[in-house]
Amino acid sequence: MVGYIKDDIMTSNQKLIAGCVSGVVTRFLTQPLDVIKIRTQLQRKTSRRKHRSVYETSKKVFHEEGITAFWHGHNLGQVHSILSASCQFYVYEVLSQYAFSFSINPKYQNILDFSCGLCAGCCTATLVSPIEVIRVRQMLVKEQYRGLLNGARAVYMSGGIFAFYEGLSASVLMLGPQVGITFAVYGFIQPVIINYLRKAGEVETHSRIQAEHLLVASTFAALISGFVAKVTMYPFDLAKRRLQIASHREENKYFTPTTSRNLVKCVNLVQCITDTVKAEGFLGLYRGLKVTIYKAVSQNLITFTTYEMTCYCIREFKKR
Repeated sequence: MVGYIKDDIMTSNQKLIAGCVSGVVTRFLTQPLDVIKIRTQLQRKTSRRKHRSVYETSKKVFHEEGITAFWHGHNLGQVHSILSASCQFYVYEVLSQYAFSFSINPKYQNILDFSCGLCAGCCTATLVSPIEVIRVRQMLVKEQYRGLLNGARAVYMSGGIFAFYEGLSASVLMLGPQVGITFAVYGFIQPVIINYLRKAGEVETHSRIQAEHLLVASTFAALISGFVAKVTMYPFDLAKRRLQIASHREENKYFTPTTSRNLVKCVNLVQCITDTVKAEGFLGLYRGLKVTIYKAVSQNLITFTTYEMTCYCIREFKKR
């Protein structure tokens, strides 16, 4: 189970490894949704036509750039995902273990989960910001930001060292509470489902968690926590993407796909949110929410179940 467990035989380093495994698997499977999500979020609204649907955007990307376009920025995305997932789980596990050393009342467990998740999210957002800026631009115009070094040079040339931290304010405000909500909701729901399955299977006195119970509980808890967290903090996600391309400039020598032209850019978080509401109404803050929910739910499902099952396998291996 995620979080501090008394007398757990796993070390912090082994949980870090489980986080890395979870990050790699999650990134590979959800990368196509990430590409579609970002291009949908950055489309500019015009009076002439409605925004492209998820299907239309996917079809455009496929016809103009081929199937590999759905994995643009994937290599850098793997680095981002490994750092992100491992940092989130590692910081959360360490903080929750430290917090339990103070014998906190169990009725404050959800508050504790949220607080530890909040810190983990803020640390993660700060750590991965430079990589995320390069990765987002790679998914828009691969040729212009190809590779880590070339991408870093292109970002630097566009806006200097501060360009790597464009969108950091929105990222911290989004990811901190989002991770906190995720862990709090997940930590509340998963034990409830496990206890229910134990009672239903008449193994209430069996202290050892069965693998199938853990898998089912982790799946449902991850789905619900991912949905709640993403919907709650989504406007900051939209603002973050628009801030991350503030200094991006199209260059004629590079092929720019149709879905990566005429993008919405912002240079200030408050201005980004207010301008979006003025131009598109309140619902404009939820542009691309549908595909984002698909991604968030899938990502949470894969991340938590992979992490839980990896931890389960490590514990079982160590018992032998």
